Amino acid sequence: MVNEYNYVTCPKCSHDRNSSTLKKCEICGQKLVKQPPIPLLIGIGIFFLATLGASYFLFRARLGSSTASNATSAVSALSSAAPSSPSKTSAPVPGKFDLISSANPELYKTLAQIPNVPQGTFNYGGSTTFAPLRSKGVISSVNQAHPEFKLRYTEPVGEKPGSGSGIKMLLDGQLSFSQSSRPVKDTEFAQGNQRGFKLEQVPVAIDGIVLYVNPGVSIPGLTLSQVRDIFTGKIKNWQEVGGPNLKITPFSRNAKASGSVEFFIEGVLEKQALGASVQQVRDTTQSIREVAKASGGVGYATASEVIGQKTIRPLPLDMRF
Repeated sequence: MVNEYNYVTCPKCSHDRNSSTLKKCEICGQKLVKQPPIPLLIGIGIFFLATLGASYFLFRARLGSSTASNATSAVSALSSAAPSSPSKTSAPVPGKFDLISSANPELYKTLAQIPNVPQGTFNYGGSTTFAPLRSKGVISSVNQAHPEFKLRYTEPVGEKPGSGSGIKMLLDGQLSFSQSSRPVKDTEFAQGNQRGFKLEQVPVAIDGIVLYVNPGVSIPGLTLSQVRDIFTGKIKNWQEVGGPNLKITPFSRNAKASGSVEFFIEGVLEKQALGASVQQVRDTTQSIREVAKASGGVGYATASEVIGQKTIRPLPLDMRF
């Protein structure tokens, strides 16, 4: 399903995931006023981690020329000069910190300065971390700077959008490039090799995960150990961590689709599974909405989608424990 992902920010509660077709905020009911497009950031290729706030556009120098003329083919868009074959002695896949330290970006102050931009219509999708970069303002700015380069956001059919489903669509030839909040897995690289092309991942920025709660949860913060115990089901009431006598209602997206959830499980939960009490949501928009409604609600998401929201409260974390 093709979706332009045009959002309007509520002037009252700052909820920034209202569809452009809505007349009132879906959270507080405030009348919405559509704002003129605001240029943000955009990248091309398989993206790695994303964040907002930079004043330059971040690209790999060879990125533009790596895209072939077939605008709708993932194979053409990401293939190397010669198709690569599976190898039993292939080099290990670099980790996320290796990718970041080895990145050699070119910096541009405007979109118009970027050279070698391919021509055609390009399907893209993947991580919802990039949702703020799919606005009408971003697309309008890209079209203005490079009218021959057209982007079309494409959601998976029958699946939840996310890093995993986006890379799967890329491998299946449904996308020209995919956005991801995690590195490409060994198995995904192997699938590309088996199909006669090589996946390339390009780190663009570093993102942070933010924990947020219902504003009624009056606690100063949590330790990582407490977060781990909450999302694995060991701690079930806010009173156990110095808060009010409220049942904890944790929310999370699906680990199979979301790169942010994979990172959370690996880095925060220490590879433990999410507890049975964790309620699954489709995306961050739904998570924020549910946490705002549930008196003991708690969730987590990429920082760019949480900071500035007034219906939930970001929670400080003590990283020492």
